[in-house]
Amino acid sequence: MHDHGKQTEPDGLRASLDDASLTPGQRKRISIFQSVENEVCARIEEACASGAMDVTDVAVLVIAPEAHGLFFDEQVEEGVSVILGHRERLHGFLESALPPSPDAPANPYADLLEPAPECCVRVMVIDDESLTVMSYGTFVTVRVDPGDEAVA
Repeated sequence: MHDHGKQTEPDGLRASLDDASLTPGQRKRISIFQSVENEVCARIEEACASGAMDVTDVAVLVIAPEAHGLFFDEQVEEGVSVILGHRERLHGFLESALPPSPDAPANPYADLLEPAPECCVRVMVIDDESLTVMSYGTFVTVRVDPGDEAVA
């Protein structure tokens, strides 16, 4: 998924940007996520509705334009890029494409080894300075048995 530089209405995380505990870099990365938030939510809903993944196994990597060179060999169009998939596959991709530094105090991708909290997905936003990891939700999965008749 690629947003081609299009801006969307950021509404789900607006309050988070006022959190005094966030660093300026974290605020920047949350704003980057906000620019594609609506499209990402639609893609998450599609993936979960198809039965391909449970909500808590969805992982999203949001790549700021200035970080494209870390992942892509070819020139990528302007805008934020998004990779969405199963958390274990995204973990493997990140470990191979951008291995953690051996002297890092912790593996930045370790959160992907466990499911996200209930009704949430794991989102990682990377720019040219750092990586921000967050649990994002709430997504509700409704399972309907086609054999059951709806009753109002």
